[in-house]
Amino acid sequence: MVVRILALCCFCFIAGAVQAADFSVTFVNPGGKTGFWGEVAKTMAAAAEDLNADLEILYADRQPYAMEELLIHRLEQGDLPDYFVLVNENQAAARLLQLMEGTSSKVLLLLNKLTSKQRRTLELRHISMQKVIASIIPDNETAGYEMAQSLFENVRQTHPEASGIRLLALTGDTSTPAGVQRELGMLRAVADNRDVTLVHAIPVQWNEELAYDRARSVLNRTRIDAVWGANDSIAFGALKAAKEDGLAAGRDIQFVGLNWSKRGMDAVRSRELTMTHGGHFFAGAWAMVMLRDHFFKRVKGEVHVDVLFKMSPITPENVDLYLSRLGDGDWRKIAFEKFSKVETGSSHYDFSAEAILNAAGS
Repeated sequence: MVVRILALCCFCFIAGAVQAADFSVTFVNPGGKTGFWGEVAKTMAAAAEDLNADLEILYADRQPYAMEELLIHRLEQGDLPDYFVLVNENQAAARLLQLMEGTSSKVLLLLNKLTSKQRRTLELRHISMQKVIASIIPDNETAGYEMAQSLFENVRQTHPEASGIRLLALTGDTSTPAGVQRELGMLRAVADNRDVTLVHAIPVQWNEELAYDRARSVLNRTRIDAVWGANDSIAFGALKAAKEDGLAAGRDIQFVGLNWSKRGMDAVRSRELTMTHGGHFFAGAWAMVMLRDHFFKRVKGEVHVDVLFKMSPITPENVDLYLSRLGDGDWRKIAFEKFSKVETGSSHYDFSAEAILNAAGS
């Protein structure tokens, strides 16, 4: 495998192929080398090594329009890969696909696929969708619902005498499909629980510091029993504000997050979070598995493949198992070829948490 990592202003190439790669992939990563998007890149790199792929990663570091600038620069370089992996972060993928019009590379959409409105816009502009051969998308709506339900159940257990639950929701942003679907799940849970009042739903742009500021402002004005954080970082921002206000997490106020971060797992273990939902950073690895299968099973008139996979909650009941199997963050110990339909002869993909745990060993 050859891995090449590029940043917006600084391009650094790392080469060391043991043998010629079977296929090549360029991932336009909307984030950076740490945090959630860093984990996506790490699982992708580990899978690429197993699957003999030449992987190139371009980091946009969440800068506005950086994905477009990186893609333009890469297209100008030439010698394009077999596949590009793109993300519809802040609904940028439609513009990226327009830039790729006329190129031979195929596209897999990762974690956030095109909206119906984006598809219609591309059709009106006569931009072909045939190059988009697959997508790998987590079930964010169900995750958002289960996160909210865990909050409500824990509040009721902790304060059975309470007549109602006052909820603060700190969402990601208003445009990224994953964040929108996650919020819809939360809203469905609120509708299903008549004793819950949604006091505020505030976008915090996936930012921990902004989550802290917004939570502190709300907690200074009114009572909140539970905080729904769209990811672990958001939950920790709100948790910091609550502690400064003299509130004890897990007793006076409940918190929930999503990402399967090590920090999130530790907080679940100490019961500061009711759960950390997730496992979706493995989508980086699943993208490589699907592209390898596509490369070796190409047929005339390729059919777009949408894979929707379930995320899983890490709770106080199972956190020790996850920490023992996955807590070290060493994804190279997982044999990713075992998830390939070409290798296993399976008719479907099993990207479940149980399959990950089994592949990680004891």
